Amino acid sequence: MSSTSRGRGISLALLSAVGFSTLGLFAKLIYSEGLSVVQTLAWRFTFAALILLVLVVLGRRPLPPRPGKVLLLGLLGFVPQAGLYFLTLSYLDPGITSLLLYTYPSFVLLLGLLVWKRKPRKVQVLALILSLAGCVIAFWRRGSYPLPGLLLGLAVGFTYGAYLLASEKVLVGCDPISSTALVMLVAAIVYWIATLAMGQFHLPSSPLALLGLGGLSLVATVLPIAALFASIGILGAADASLVSTLEPVLTVLLSALIIGERLGLSQLAGGCLIVAAVIVLGLSERRTALKA
Repeated sequence: MSSTSRGRGISLALLSAVGFSTLGLFAKLIYSEGLSVVQTLAWRFTFAALILLVLVVLGRRPLPPRPGKVLLLGLLGFVPQAGLYFLTLSYLDPGITSLLLYTYPSFVLLLGLLVWKRKPRKVQVLALILSLAGCVIAFWRRGSYPLPGLLLGLAVGFTYGAYLLASEKVLVGCDPISSTALVMLVAAIVYWIATLAMGQFHLPSSPLALLGLGGLSLVATVLPIAALFASIGILGAADASLVSTLEPVLTVLLSALIIGERLGLSQLAGGCLIVAAVIVLGLSERRTALKA
């Protein structure tokens, strides 16, 4: 792989992390307007699917050659991960939930080794150690955590890791926009079924609710997922997931800038380690390209 392609893949993964980092801020805005979690997810994926389908039609983008597999990827990978994450939040605080979510690069490397016999590179292991250490320092808080919550949190990391690893195979040769559209469509259908079954239908009408859903759908969903799929197509799931661990650092920075949350020393130190992981990953490949 050329250094130019590698740099493009890393840039896309960074763009994905920036987009995902806004999710919590938009979600807080929507919840303040009275929408439930399941209802929010239903509207989020509906708006995202509509935006993407318009882009597919206007841009005359080709549909994936294996649309059934992409739909299954959304149904069995993305949908459970999204639901498990919000379920975990009902047991644990956001900090420890984020920490458990960001075990997913470990699962990507582990599953890659067990399923595809893909031995991790030394630089990947180093980057993983740095990013995990950074997440622990930034998010770990002393306290008593219920076992169901911890198990659910690890399940989120596992399902997201498996989802990204499967994406690497399923999305080969697929347009990232049309693929994301299918994943969002199946997610919207599942969460509308859940919403109607729970009797929680609520039509967002206030400007703040519509603004929040617009941002959640476009900035925190369409942009980061499409960018992540494109990055996986260039870097592979392992490296793309390692770069994506910058997301919690960006989330903390955005919270500090927008809603005035204070940055603690542990958050800054943890963020530095996560940034170091991405730098190590990028520089090692650049040296390899220069030697070649």
